[in-house]
Amino acid sequence: MSIRQRSIALITTALLFTACSAAPAPRQLAKDAVTAMGGAEKLQSIQTVSMKGGAGTRMRLGQTQKETDADAPGQLKDVIEIADLANGRASLDYTLQIGGFMQHRHEVLTKRGDKPVGVDYVGTRPVIATSPGGLFSWGTQNSPEFLLRRNVISIALAAADSASDAQPAADATFNGKTLKSGTARTKSGEDITLYFDPQSKLLAGFQILDTESMLGDVQAQYILDDYKAVDGITLPHKITITKGGKDYSSVQYTSIAINDPEAQKVFEIPEAASAEADQAIAAGEYSPVKLNKVDNGVWHAFAYSHHSMIVEFPTFLAVVEAPYTEAQIKTLGRLLEQQFPGKPVKYAAVTHHHYDHTGGVRAIAAMGATVLVEKGHEPVLRAILEARHTDPQDELDKRRNAQPAQPTGSIEVFEGKKVISEGGQSLELYAIRGNPHVDPKVIAYVPSARAVFASDIWSPAPNVALGSANPDARHLLYSIGQLNLKVDKMVGGHGGVGPFSDLVKASTGTAKPSSE
Repeated sequence: MSIRQRSIALITTALLFTACSAAPAPRQLAKDAVTAMGGAEKLQSIQTVSMKGGAGTRMRLGQTQKETDADAPGQLKDVIEIADLANGRASLDYTLQIGGFMQHRHEVLTKRGDKPVGVDYVGTRPVIATSPGGLFSWGTQNSPEFLLRRNVISIALAAADSASDAQPAADATFNGKTLKSGTARTKSGEDITLYFDPQSKLLAGFQILDTESMLGDVQAQYILDDYKAVDGITLPHKITITKGGKDYSSVQYTSIAINDPEAQKVFEIPEAASAEADQAIAAGEYSPVKLNKVDNGVWHAFAYSHHSMIVEFPTFLAVVEAPYTEAQIKTLGRLLEQQFPGKPVKYAAVTHHHYDHTGGVRAIAAMGATVLVEKGHEPVLRAILEARHTDPQDELDKRRNAQPAQPTGSIEVFEGKKVISEGGQSLELYAIRGNPHVDPKVIAYVPSARAVFASDIWSPAPNVALGSANPDARHLLYSIGQLNLKVDKMVGGHGGVGPFSDLVKASTGTAKPSSE
């Protein structure tokens, strides 16, 4: 090798050494971030983090009138989020407004002993206890558990232990900025990409795979902004989340409290739900459901807030609506096995594409039911049913990906009308068009009971949905008349079971009942 070649090699080596020295490894960046936040000892001493006074937006609520409509943002206010890092508990407390709809909600993941329990407070409804999988949230996340798995303190500490120290951090663009990035693993073993601000040394955000109850496995980005000092610890006061490349939630908090003694009270199981908490622990997967007889062969599956109708045929069952959560449908499945031994759920009908009314379709498909979907709802329902759910893995994903794969229900699309008949029993599904709440909207009719099941657009007493006189109720009454259905009873996806005459009264007489 010539002197010139040796000189070039030495210079190249020196430049590479300098570059490597100038670009620390991801683990060092993670340690620097922990130091900038207050140091490992202080972060590890945190038991509870209470983020208060939050306001912002929540997207991906699944509440559009038509499946093709753009998702309108929900407005979040009075947000209080508490993560009990020491005991594995979390709380989402907030008020959500979507258009003219406003509701205060509070979902709590707590424990009795070492057993996890969900406690759900929705508006003025009675408090209930569920299994953790029975919680349905419209807060910054769809489950309080995400506060435990995705909070900046746990992420930073895990990264300081697990990020790579073999190679220098890479330059990457994140949230429109050029940052340093590297990979690490969370305490639960999830792969995560970290983004560090070279000026502040703080963690600017991270990317990770979330298994979201409605969206399934989706790449999520967490953007951390507005770091402020709190009791000697520096924490972000604004958190923005995207999932699948689309906006999910963004909230600005006015204050954060560390180890606030008042935070512990949130996790106490109220006396009104104490016995139910024991029931949830014993059942494993549980949400309150009871079967009320409507007529011969027709039952109302009365749950916490979202209900179903059961139609009994000679050799099988059909369920109209599989709402809310996997835990609710698993509870319903156990009740049906007890009430109707030997009769499988062959069909499950969906009335509309809103997420709170389709949150159980994967669970009922895992039971083997064919999911009946009107053509106007197909894109949303197909996406829900075909998504992977790996962390945690739900029952449908387990059965589909077992070796060998286990049988599951499929999706069947109909347009306008679908009739199921066996023996002297039949169930008729009709898609009504032009409803102000959702379009199309499927209503279910059982001729033998002269009963119609409808959800959201009007609810029999006790009325907990949209109120009494409203355009949706008038449209429902008009549609029943147009279909020439002979109706005596209304069965509610919310509320209870009531006489058809109540719908007529609520509709201010704009259409005459066809049964008169």
